[in-house]
Amino acid sequence: MSPSKIAITLWVCGFLAGCGTQIAAPDAPQDVQLIRSLEGVDLFRQYCSSCHGLDARGNGIMALALKTQPADLTVLAKNNHGQFPADRVRGILNGDASFLSHGSREMPIWGPIFHQIEADTDWGNVRMANLVEYLQSIQAGPAPTSAELYAKNCAACHGSDLKGTGPAPEPYKAPPDLTTLARRHGGKFPEAQVLDVLRNGVVIPAHGLADMPAWGTDSRLMDNGNPAEVSQRIHQLVDYVKSKQAQ
Repeated sequence: MSPSKIAITLWVCGFLAGCGTQIAAPDAPQDVQLIRSLEGVDLFRQYCSSCHGLDARGNGIMALALKTQPADLTVLAKNNHGQFPADRVRGILNGDASFLSHGSREMPIWGPIFHQIEADTDWGNVRMANLVEYLQSIQAGPAPTSAELYAKNCAACHGSDLKGTGPAPEPYKAPPDLTTLARRHGGKFPEAQVLDVLRNGVVIPAHGLADMPAWGTDSRLMDNGNPAEVSQRIHQLVDYVKSKQAQ
């Protein structure tokens, strides 16, 4: 890749350093071409995903080249008391001075790019509105509670009361009563064992199928591979089961 292309690529990175941190850029990169699409998802993939990643979590291919780690754009609402900061996002994209008082210059101002004239029509406001709307649509919801995680992932087999009353489809055997784990281990809750089971499942040697799913693997798929969220959910489940032990 030529130095000029590298410079352009680096310009097409960085975006919204979250609600509390602003990133400024003096001008829009002149060599970036406007795409035809007006769709927010297409605009995001073209102009933002190289740094923020296709999942908008800040893990794009150019992230390591930046001095400041790109923001996780899926938590803008979460970091703003549950309200998506649409005006602030729009202001940063447009380069409004009131939103750009601090920060680095790694973030381009996309407003001028979006307002390039095409066939005597300026669709810049439409592009801006659609990109902001797309970012709002991908905001992460509130984290599930321990009880919600159990109900979603465990109750079908172990029952809502944790006593193994849920239906167990073939070839799975009846699930154990999770409320007696401490009693069956000398009065001490086997936390390390439960953690291992949740991460890796339990294998039935006779036919090689898991006696229960490996929720660590399933959670990695659900959380886009975010290890911190996977670990948090597994520990939430362990704490929930521990709290339900029979006296």
